[in-house]
Amino acid sequence: MITVKRITEYLSEHISDPAQKYIMVKEIHGKHPSSSAYLIAYNGMKQSKWYRELAAEQWEDGSWGMFHTMDAKAEKKPRFLTTEAALGRAHELSLPKDDPIIVKAAELLERYARGEETWRDRIEMHKDNGKGHMYCRPFMSAAQLGMFDPDNSAIRPLLGVVANKVETAFSSGTFDGEFWDREVREYRVPVIAHPGNMYGSMLLQCSGCLDDNLQRLYLEYMMNSENGIYYVSRIPLSDKQTFESGNFRQWLGMLELLSGFTLFPKLIGTVVLPHLLNETERIINDEVVLDNHKTRYAEDWRNKDKRKTDAVLRIARLLAKC
Repeated sequence: MITVKRITEYLSEHISDPAQKYIMVKEIHGKHPSSSAYLIAYNGMKQSKWYRELAAEQWEDGSWGMFHTMDAKAEKKPRFLTTEAALGRAHELSLPKDDPIIVKAAELLERYARGEETWRDRIEMHKDNGKGHMYCRPFMSAAQLGMFDPDNSAIRPLLGVVANKVETAFSSGTFDGEFWDREVREYRVPVIAHPGNMYGSMLLQCSGCLDDNLQRLYLEYMMNSENGIYYVSRIPLSDKQTFESGNFRQWLGMLELLSGFTLFPKLIGTVVLPHLLNETERIINDEVVLDNHKTRYAEDWRNKDKRKTDAVLRIARLLAKC
Protein backbone atom coordinates (compact mmCIF):
# COMPACT_ATOMS: atom_id res chain seq x y z
CA MET A 1 0.00 0.00 0.00
CA ILE A 2 1.10 3.53 -0.72
CA THR A 3 2.59 5.53 2.16
CA VAL A 4 1.90 9.07 3.36
CA LYS A 5 5.49 9.91 2.46
CA ARG A 6 4.97 8.80 -1.14
CA ILE A 7 1.73 10.81 -1.38
CA THR A 8 3.56 13.89 -0.12
CA GLU A 9 6.31 13.33 -2.67
CA TYR A 10 3.72 12.97 -5.44
CA LEU A 11 2.09 16.27 -4.51
CA SER A 12 5.44 18.05 -4.24
CA GLU A 13 6.27 16.86 -7.76
CA HIS A 14 2.93 17.74 -9.36
CA ILE A 15 1.24 20.74 -7.76
CA SER A 16 1.79 24.17 -9.25
CA ASP A 17 -1.16 26.42 -8.39
CA PRO A 18 -0.82 29.00 -5.59
CA ALA A 19 -3.68 27.72 -3.41
CA GLN A 20 -2.37 24.16 -3.69
CA LYS A 21 1.15 25.26 -2.74
CA TYR A 22 -0.10 27.27 0.24
CA ILE A 23 -2.18 24.40 1.64
CA MET A 24 0.75 22.05 1.11
CA VAL A 25 3.20 24.29 2.96
CA LYS A 26 0.81 25.07 5.81
CA GLU A 27 -0.93 21.75 6.44
CA ILE A 28 1.22 19.00 4.96
CA HIS A 29 4.68 20.39 5.73
CA GLY A 30 3.46 22.25 8.82
CA LYS A 31 5.57 25.37 8.26
CA HIS A 32 5.30 28.05 10.94
CA PRO A 33 3.48 31.25 9.87
CA SER A 34 6.65 33.26 10.48
CA SER A 35 8.79 31.07 8.21
CA SER A 36 9.87 32.33 4.81
CA ALA A 37 8.37 29.26 3.10
CA TYR A 38 4.96 29.96 4.65
CA LEU A 39 5.04 33.68 3.88
CA ILE A 40 6.00 33.11 0.25
CA ALA A 41 3.22 30.55 -0.18
CA TYR A 42 0.64 32.70 1.63
CA ASN A 43 1.44 35.81 -0.40
CA GLY A 44 1.22 33.75 -3.56
CA MET A 45 -2.18 32.38 -2.54
CA LYS A 46 -3.47 35.93 -1.95
CA GLN A 47 -2.86 36.62 -5.62
CA SER A 48 -4.86 33.57 -6.67
CA LYS A 49 -8.19 33.62 -8.47
CA TRP A 50 -9.95 32.00 -5.53
CA TYR A 51 -8.74 34.50 -2.96
CA ARG A 52 -9.54 37.46 -5.20
CA GLU A 53 -13.08 36.13 -5.68
CA LEU A 54 -13.65 36.01 -1.93
CA ALA A 55 -12.26 39.50 -1.40
CA ALA A 56 -14.16 41.03 -4.32
CA GLU A 57 -17.57 39.80 -3.18
CA GLN A 58 -17.19 40.49 0.54
CA TRP A 59 -19.50 43.27 1.69
CA GLU A 60 -18.23 46.28 3.59
CA ASP A 61 -19.70 44.94 6.85
CA GLY A 62 -17.67 41.71 6.53
CA SER A 63 -20.50 39.50 5.28
CA TRP A 64 -21.32 38.15 1.84
CA GLY A 65 -24.98 39.14 2.16
CA MET A 66 -27.41 36.71 3.76
CA PHE A 67 -25.91 34.43 6.40
CA HIS A 68 -27.65 31.04 6.20
CA THR A 69 -30.27 31.26 3.45
CA MET A 70 -29.94 32.43 -0.13
CA ASP A 71 -31.44 35.80 -1.01
CA ALA A 72 -34.11 34.78 -3.50
CA LYS A 73 -34.79 38.43 -4.35
CA ALA A 74 -31.23 39.32 -5.29
CA GLU A 75 -31.10 41.00 -8.70
CA LYS A 76 -27.82 39.31 -9.55
CA LYS A 77 -26.91 35.82 -8.39
CA PRO A 78 -23.75 36.15 -6.28
CA ARG A 79 -20.84 33.75 -6.55
CA PHE A 80 -21.25 32.91 -2.85
CA LEU A 81 -24.91 32.33 -2.08
CA THR A 82 -24.52 32.97 1.65
CA THR A 83 -21.96 34.23 4.13
CA GLU A 84 -21.66 30.68 5.44
CA ALA A 85 -20.81 29.44 1.95
CA ALA A 86 -18.07 32.05 1.61
CA LEU A 87 -16.66 31.22 5.04
CA GLY A 88 -16.72 27.54 4.12
CA ARG A 89 -14.66 28.35 1.04
CA ALA A 90 -12.26 30.47 3.10
CA HIS A 91 -11.81 27.55 5.50
CA GLU A 92 -11.35 25.17 2.58
CA LEU A 93 -8.52 27.45 1.39
CA SER A 94 -7.09 27.41 4.95
CA LEU A 95 -7.14 31.18 5.42
CA PRO A 96 -5.67 32.12 8.83
CA LYS A 97 -7.52 34.21 11.39
CA ASP A 98 -5.29 37.23 10.74
CA ASP A 99 -6.03 37.30 7.02
CA PRO A 100 -7.79 40.60 6.11
CA ILE A 101 -10.86 38.76 4.79
CA ILE A 102 -11.24 36.75 8.00
CA VAL A 103 -10.50 39.70 10.29
CA LYS A 104 -13.28 41.67 8.62
CA ALA A 105 -15.72 38.76 8.79
CA ALA A 106 -14.78 37.92 12.40
CA GLU A 107 -15.72 41.39 13.62
CA LEU A 108 -19.23 40.85 12.29
CA LEU A 109 -19.43 37.27 13.61
CA GLU A 110 -18.46 38.52 17.06
CA ARG A 111 -21.38 40.95 17.03
CA TYR A 112 -23.70 38.17 15.87
CA ALA A 113 -22.44 35.83 18.60
CA ARG A 114 -22.89 38.48 21.30
CA GLY A 115 -26.38 39.32 20.09
CA GLU A 116 -25.42 42.91 19.30
CA GLU A 117 -26.56 42.44 15.73
CA THR A 118 -28.37 39.72 13.77
CA TRP A 119 -28.50 38.35 10.26
CA ARG A 120 -30.33 39.86 7.31
CA ASP A 121 -32.05 36.52 6.71
CA ARG A 122 -35.79 36.20 7.15
CA ILE A 123 -36.87 34.58 10.39
CA GLU A 124 -37.72 30.89 9.95
CA MET A 125 -41.03 30.57 11.78
CA HIS A 126 -41.28 26.77 12.17
CA LYS A 127 -43.78 25.86 14.93
CA ASP A 128 -42.75 28.42 17.54
CA ASN A 129 -43.14 31.66 15.63
CA GLY A 130 -39.40 31.94 15.04
CA LYS A 131 -38.23 31.78 18.67
CA GLY A 132 -36.05 28.71 18.17
CA HIS A 133 -34.54 30.08 14.98
CA MET A 134 -33.56 33.35 16.64
CA TYR A 135 -32.13 31.43 19.61
CA CYS A 136 -29.90 29.41 17.24
CA ARG A 137 -28.46 32.37 15.34
CA PRO A 138 -25.73 33.40 17.82
CA PHE A 139 -24.63 29.77 18.22
CA MET A 140 -24.41 29.22 14.46
CA SER A 141 -22.42 32.44 14.13
CA ALA A 142 -20.09 31.36 16.93
CA ALA A 143 -19.57 27.98 15.25
CA GLN A 144 -18.37 29.69 12.07
CA LEU A 145 -16.13 32.04 14.04
CA GLY A 146 -14.64 29.11 15.96
CA MET A 147 -13.41 27.46 12.79
CA PHE A 148 -10.96 30.34 12.36
CA ASP A 149 -10.48 31.62 15.91
CA PRO A 150 -11.44 28.97 18.51
CA ASP A 151 -10.19 31.09 21.41
CA ASN A 152 -12.26 34.15 20.54
CA SER A 153 -13.90 35.53 23.70
CA ALA A 154 -17.24 35.99 21.94
CA ILE A 155 -17.56 32.21 21.64
CA ARG A 156 -16.95 31.25 25.25
CA PRO A 157 -20.40 31.87 26.82
CA LEU A 158 -22.21 30.03 24.02
CA LEU A 159 -19.67 27.25 24.01
CA GLY A 160 -20.18 26.83 27.74
CA VAL A 161 -23.92 26.33 27.25
CA VAL A 162 -23.41 23.61 24.65
CA ALA A 163 -20.57 21.83 26.46
CA ASN A 164 -22.58 21.72 29.70
CA LYS A 165 -25.59 20.14 28.00
CA VAL A 166 -23.42 17.66 26.09
CA GLU A 167 -21.78 16.59 29.34
CA THR A 168 -25.16 15.98 30.98
CA ALA A 169 -26.55 14.20 27.90
CA PHE A 170 -23.65 11.72 27.96
CA SER A 171 -23.44 11.39 31.76
CA SER A 172 -24.73 7.81 31.69
CA GLY A 173 -22.17 6.76 29.08
CA THR A 174 -24.66 6.91 26.19
CA PHE A 175 -26.46 9.85 24.63
CA ASP A 176 -29.73 10.75 26.37
CA GLY A 177 -31.93 11.92 23.50
CA GLU A 178 -34.94 12.55 25.70
CA PHE A 179 -32.97 14.91 27.94
CA TRP A 180 -31.64 16.75 24.88
CA ASP A 181 -35.07 17.13 23.29
CA ARG A 182 -36.47 18.48 26.54
CA GLU A 183 -33.67 21.05 26.83
CA VAL A 184 -34.27 22.11 23.21
CA ARG A 185 -38.00 22.55 23.84
CA GLU A 186 -37.23 24.79 26.84
CA TYR A 187 -34.66 26.81 24.83
CA ARG A 188 -31.84 25.83 27.14
CA VAL A 189 -29.72 24.51 24.27
CA PRO A 190 -30.08 25.17 20.53
CA VAL A 191 -31.34 22.35 18.37
CA ILE A 192 -28.42 22.89 15.97
CA ALA A 193 -25.93 21.88 18.70
CA HIS A 194 -27.12 18.25 18.69
CA PRO A 195 -24.16 15.82 18.35
CA GLY A 196 -25.61 14.71 15.04
CA ASN A 197 -25.57 18.26 13.69
CA MET A 198 -22.68 20.06 11.99
CA TYR A 199 -22.76 23.12 14.23
CA GLY A 200 -22.31 21.23 17.49
CA SER A 201 -19.09 19.68 16.22
CA MET A 202 -17.87 23.00 14.84
CA LEU A 203 -18.31 24.57 18.27
CA LEU A 204 -16.81 21.79 20.36
CA GLN A 205 -13.89 20.47 18.36
CA CYS A 206 -11.51 23.41 18.63
CA SER A 207 -11.90 24.58 22.19
CA GLY A 208 -10.58 21.90 24.51
CA CYS A 209 -13.87 22.13 26.39
CA LEU A 210 -14.47 18.38 26.40
CA ASP A 211 -12.28 16.13 28.54
CA ASP A 212 -10.95 12.97 26.92
CA ASN A 213 -13.68 10.71 28.26
CA LEU A 214 -16.49 12.98 27.08
CA GLN A 215 -14.79 13.54 23.75
CA ARG A 216 -14.48 9.77 23.31
CA LEU A 217 -18.21 9.30 23.98
CA TYR A 218 -19.02 12.13 21.59
CA LEU A 219 -16.87 10.78 18.74
CA GLU A 220 -18.05 7.21 19.24
CA TYR A 221 -21.62 8.48 18.99
CA MET A 222 -20.74 10.23 15.73
CA MET A 223 -19.01 7.14 14.36
CA ASN A 224 -21.96 4.88 15.12
CA SER A 225 -24.79 7.20 14.18
CA GLU A 226 -26.90 5.79 11.35
CA ASN A 227 -27.96 9.32 10.36
CA GLY A 228 -24.57 10.82 9.56
CA ILE A 229 -24.08 14.50 10.34
CA TYR A 230 -26.90 16.89 9.49
CA TYR A 231 -25.93 19.55 6.90
CA VAL A 232 -22.98 17.39 5.76
CA SER A 233 -24.20 13.89 4.92
CA ARG A 234 -26.95 11.48 5.90
CA ILE A 235 -24.86 8.33 5.51
CA PRO A 236 -23.15 6.68 8.51
CA LEU A 237 -19.57 7.78 9.06
CA SER A 238 -18.65 4.14 9.63
CA ASP A 239 -19.79 3.30 6.07
CA LYS A 240 -16.51 3.88 4.23
CA GLN A 241 -17.10 5.22 0.73
CA THR A 242 -15.04 4.60 -2.41
CA PHE A 243 -14.10 7.43 -4.74
CA GLU A 244 -16.67 6.33 -7.33
CA SER A 245 -19.46 6.52 -4.77
CA GLY A 246 -21.82 9.44 -5.08
CA ASN A 247 -21.35 9.91 -1.33
CA PHE A 248 -17.55 10.00 -1.22
CA ARG A 249 -17.23 13.79 -0.97
CA GLN A 250 -19.88 13.94 1.75
CA TRP A 251 -18.13 11.15 3.66
CA LEU A 252 -14.85 13.05 3.44
CA GLY A 253 -16.71 16.14 4.62
CA MET A 254 -17.74 14.35 7.81
CA LEU A 255 -14.14 13.32 8.47
CA GLU A 256 -12.94 16.86 7.82
CA LEU A 257 -15.53 18.26 10.20
CA LEU A 258 -14.39 15.99 13.04
CA SER A 259 -10.67 16.19 12.34
CA GLY A 260 -10.15 19.11 14.73
CA PHE A 261 -10.94 16.99 17.79
CA THR A 262 -7.76 16.06 19.64
CA LEU A 263 -8.82 12.39 19.80
CA PHE A 264 -9.62 12.24 16.08
CA PRO A 265 -6.31 10.52 15.16
CA LYS A 266 -6.80 7.82 17.78
CA LEU A 267 -10.53 7.14 17.54
CA ILE A 268 -11.28 7.82 13.88
CA GLY A 269 -8.01 8.35 12.05
CA THR A 270 -6.67 4.88 12.71
CA VAL A 271 -9.94 3.35 11.49
CA VAL A 272 -10.08 5.21 8.18
CA LEU A 273 -6.35 5.55 7.45
CA PRO A 274 -5.92 2.33 5.42
CA HIS A 275 -9.02 3.13 3.38
CA LEU A 276 -7.88 6.70 2.67
CA LEU A 277 -4.46 5.45 1.63
CA ASN A 278 -6.02 2.90 -0.70
CA GLU A 279 -8.31 5.46 -2.33
CA THR A 280 -5.42 7.90 -2.78
CA GLU A 281 -3.31 5.21 -4.41
CA ARG A 282 -6.13 4.44 -6.83
CA ILE A 283 -6.41 8.13 -7.77
CA ILE A 284 -2.67 8.45 -8.37
CA ASN A 285 -2.68 5.26 -10.47
CA ASP A 286 -5.57 6.59 -12.64
CA GLU A 287 -7.92 3.83 -11.52
CA VAL A 288 -10.83 6.23 -10.93
CA VAL A 289 -12.77 8.72 -13.04
CA LEU A 290 -12.37 12.31 -11.83
CA ASP A 291 -15.20 13.93 -13.80
CA ASN A 292 -17.49 14.40 -10.80
CA HIS A 293 -14.81 15.54 -8.36
CA LYS A 294 -15.74 19.01 -7.08
CA THR A 295 -12.77 20.06 -4.95
CA ARG A 296 -11.17 23.16 -6.43
CA TYR A 297 -7.77 24.31 -5.27
CA ALA A 298 -6.23 24.54 -8.75
CA GLU A 299 -7.46 27.40 -10.92
CA ASP A 300 -7.76 25.34 -14.10
CA TRP A 301 -9.93 22.69 -12.45
CA ARG A 302 -11.18 21.47 -15.84
CA ASN A 303 -7.70 20.06 -16.47
CA LYS A 304 -7.60 16.36 -15.60
CA ASP A 305 -4.16 16.51 -14.01
CA LYS A 306 -5.21 19.48 -11.86
CA ARG A 307 -8.35 17.65 -10.73
CA LYS A 308 -6.17 14.71 -9.85
CA THR A 309 -3.82 16.73 -7.64
CA ASP A 310 -6.81 18.48 -6.06
CA ALA A 311 -8.35 15.12 -5.15
CA VAL A 312 -5.09 13.81 -3.72
CA LEU A 313 -4.41 17.02 -1.80
CA ARG A 314 -7.85 17.00 -0.18
CA ILE A 315 -7.28 13.50 1.16
CA ALA A 316 -3.68 14.31 2.12
CA ARG A 317 -4.94 17.09 4.39
CA LEU A 318 -6.87 14.44 6.30
CA LEU A 319 -3.98 12.00 6.29
CA ALA A 320 -1.84 14.66 7.95
CA LYS A 321 -4.30 14.60 10.88
CA CYS A 322 -4.52 10.81 11.12
